[in-house]
Formats: sequence, C-alpha cells, structure tokens
Amino acid sequence: MEKITSHKRELASVYLNGLKSDFIIPQVHADYFDVYHIFNVRHPKRDALREHLLKNEIKTEIHYPVAPNKQKAMIGILDKQSTPIAEEIHQTTLSLPISYFHSKETISKVVDVMNSF
Repeated sequence: MEKITSHKRELASVYLNGLKSDFIIPQVHADYFDVYHIFNVRHPKRDALREHLLKNEIKTEIHYPVAPNKQKAMIGILDKQSTPIAEEIHQTTLSLPISYFHSKETISKVVDVMNSF
C-alpha cells in the first residue's frame, strides 16, 4: 500500500507543480498526508474543459456532481437550504486521472493538454 500511495503522491506533484493558475487545485499543508485517492480540480468552465480533455483522449470523472441539498436523500432535510458555495463547487469540480497505473509522463501530458485550454 505504501508503494501505491508514494506513486500517487508523485503523480499529484506533477499536477500540483505543472497546472497553471486557471485551475483551483487541492491545498497542500505540511500537517496533512493526502493519498490522492482522487485528484480533483475546479474550473468555472468544467464541462468545456472535460470535453477538451476527452478530444485529446483523456478521460475524467465528475465525482459528487450534486450538492448535498439537491440530493434526493435530503428532501425535507436540506432541500430548502441555500448553499451557493456548495453548488458552485459541485458545478465546477473535475477528477483527473491518477492511479497506480499512470506514469509521470502520462500525467505530464494531461497537464499540457489542460494548460492549453
């Protein structure tokens, strides 16, 4: 497990150091140890970015696309609440490729394609 985590942290560093400032990237803090199960970025034109990546043969995911107050399970609990920040996050979030099977070169290609957006 340590080998997988170490590899994914190396891949994350390619993203963290390579992506231009147009993207909101995960925060890094010395007191936290992120295993990068998901490498999530945010961008106001998320859907266009996702299409741009797909045209360049890069698949992405949208994890947790629905804000909590908009989920069916929250009807009668949170559905009357206004959550503009949560809704913005859920409309702009995109999960990039990051797995044990990816290489630094592959992730560098993703960075290049994203930076060309």
